[in-house]
Amino acid sequence: MEYNIIVAPDLEILATEVAGFIPMGWKLKGGILEHVEGFAQQLVRRPGAIAKTQREPVAAKSKRTKWIE
Repeated sequence: MEYNIIVAPDLEILATEVAGFIPMGWKLKGGILEHVEGFAQQLVRRPGAIAKTQREPVAAKSKRTKWIE
């Protein structure tokens, strides 16, 4: 298991930084912490998630939706 902590001066920058890690298999752990230098968020990643992100992306199937009137 890997751990990562993102630190940013405000919530907007924190959200942008965290969003960059989500496609790489990272998941949020716990809540957002407020401290002297701004805000922090902890992320975790399991070893299996690393292998999934290194594979070629699978073509997404288009979902069919039925609209109800």
